[in-house]
Amino acid sequence: MGGLTAAIALSRHGFDVRVYEQSPDLGAFGAGLAITPNAVKVFGALGLQEKLREASFEPEGLIWRDSRDGTMQNHVTLIDATKRFGAPYFNSYRPDVHSILASAAPNSSIKAGRRCIGVETNNNSAGLSFEDGSSAEADVIIGCDGIRSRVRRVLFGGPDARYSGHMCWRTLVPVDALPAGFHDMNTDNWTGSDGFVLSYYVRQGRFVNVVAVRPQEHWNEESWSVPSSREEMLAGFSRMGDKAQSLLSKAGEVYKWGQFAGAPAAQWTKGRATLLGDAAHAMLATFGQGAASSFEDAYALAEWMAAHRDDYGMALNGYEAARKPRTSRLQELSRTEVRFKRLRTPVQRLRREWTYLTRFGLTTNHMYRWIYGFNPVDNWR
Repeated sequence: MGGLTAAIALSRHGFDVRVYEQSPDLGAFGAGLAITPNAVKVFGALGLQEKLREASFEPEGLIWRDSRDGTMQNHVTLIDATKRFGAPYFNSYRPDVHSILASAAPNSSIKAGRRCIGVETNNNSAGLSFEDGSSAEADVIIGCDGIRSRVRRVLFGGPDARYSGHMCWRTLVPVDALPAGFHDMNTDNWTGSDGFVLSYYVRQGRFVNVVAVRPQEHWNEESWSVPSSREEMLAGFSRMGDKAQSLLSKAGEVYKWGQFAGAPAAQWTKGRATLLGDAAHAMLATFGQGAASSFEDAYALAEWMAAHRDDYGMALNGYEAARKPRTSRLQELSRTEVRFKRLRTPVQRLRREWTYLTRFGLTTNHMYRWIYGFNPVDNWR
């Protein structure tokens, strides 16, 4: 989605853009997606915020609960998100967001079924070669090809992102399958001894998106979306409380995947090519900033390109220098937070606050203000 956002932002400045997608079609896999206020500001700048609002659900807050009895452990209110952070917070369905972006991209700019196998770049031009034998030339190449980026591997080598030791299951539960009022109006984090369950409304409140995460030592699958089952998911979270168990028991189709993350890339840019999103800074989903940071990247890159049309090298290097400090910090925050996703006692919660205060100089409230309050539209330099 970062690639589509970049295409939209660049086309607004008059650039001729092509998006090469390795899949034979543009269908996105079905999963929930938090579009946090920092990312919503990009949608606003591109004229897409109202379309996003129409397809999404606005939660009243983020709540952490002990799964055993539902006791609230922590709370971040979102009712006044626009006042506090400068934009709303939307819980969305990934295919809906993908459709909004694809519809806004320039006509005929998207070329599906093109799996990149080679990249060439110098100070004046760049080129791509594809698995089907075709090729393309461009003034600039932007590698938005995800956590296992071929563009990154060809340009810089080095290891791919590593498995984090955590497995995720995801499913959608129709609201009609739940008792009336079963789920509140918040994004709920249910903590338990064997993992945590994240649940929230999507598609204007017609479904509850559920993500269940637990430690698992090994994961060897390449796919982000391996079919699983309700029974396998329930077995992995057998010590969750009754309400979380009841929610999981209503699951329809269930998929699983391993969480991967990498260290901040030492270099994003080489000649006339650069990286964007997970290709540059893959991060865990603990703060929901993987997609959000790619939207930020896309807007910033387009602004740098527009400001330096006569020197693309300066534009790409300026973009990298401007974005890397924030994305590196987001990566470090996300890696730290995964250790605290199963907090259940006051002492554990105090230890979390102490860790963030001493390592990052941030309390929980200040941390969310730093993440959500950032305005990528005004601060792209």
